[in-house]
Amino acid sequence: MDNDSFQTRDHFSAVKQFIRHFRIEDRETSQEHVSRILRYFAQLPYENLSKILRLNRDFGSPSYRFPEVIIDDYKQYKLGGTCFSLTFFLKTILDYYGYDTHLIMADMNAGENTHCALVLHDRGRQFLLDPGYLLHRPLELTGDNQADLQPNASVLLLQNPEDGRFSLSTVKNRNRVRRYSFANVPTGFGDFRRHWDQSFHWMTMHGLCLSKRDENGFIYLHNQYLRKEGGDLNYKGKFQEEVAEVVHQYFGVPKELIRSAEQALRDNLHFDKELGFKVPKWVQ
Repeated sequence: MDNDSFQTRDHFSAVKQFIRHFRIEDRETSQEHVSRILRYFAQLPYENLSKILRLNRDFGSPSYRFPEVIIDDYKQYKLGGTCFSLTFFLKTILDYYGYDTHLIMADMNAGENTHCALVLHDRGRQFLLDPGYLLHRPLELTGDNQADLQPNASVLLLQNPEDGRFSLSTVKNRNRVRRYSFANVPTGFGDFRRHWDQSFHWMTMHGLCLSKRDENGFIYLHNQYLRKEGGDLNYKGKFQEEVAEVVHQYFGVPKELIRSAEQALRDNLHFDKELGFKVPKWVQ
């Protein structure tokens, strides 16, 4: 596949579906308009089930989930995507409206270039947009900046004065956790695609992971671990119920699809081992 598929204008039909589905009114470009788009876009969860299933269908050739697939899968199965597919879709939406954005890569604890996001240019100012980490409004790149995510939780953006790199942390009850760092340097579609290719075999693909955030709360699930914040019930810890039951309860994904992803996950682990990729120690 060449880079022609990474031309956002070729995916504007998916943007029109997104606009119709969420009933977004066309209006003049503004920060309020971008924030409204992000609030609707945050309803698409971060999840790797769809990516695990897609890889299992054609293990020898990474199959990108472009915007048309994402919006169809959301409407049918309440699926979303990982940071690459979500970021590309968000850029496609903003390109459709005529906004000026560029892609960036970020470094997490898992390694360099293991996360991606967008930077929005608006009237001489720049803003971080991160659908993979479920930020639901622009965060200005102004050196040091903090913004609320939900009650008692915020994100903190700091800039290193020596090299200009930014770091993003989450803050809850005065506890700060660094999530990733990045240089505000545009990433071309060629490099973006290369990092996306590599992501199909990262260690993060060796377990089921979903998360969803809005102004009222946050839900995160990784295999048998669940964290729920906001609302009447806050919970953090392992659960004994079937993963398919819990994912369906909190994310609405059909149970049979989750069970298929669990089987695909087991198959993919062994394929990765045979090809020499890094896998968990317990894989026999």
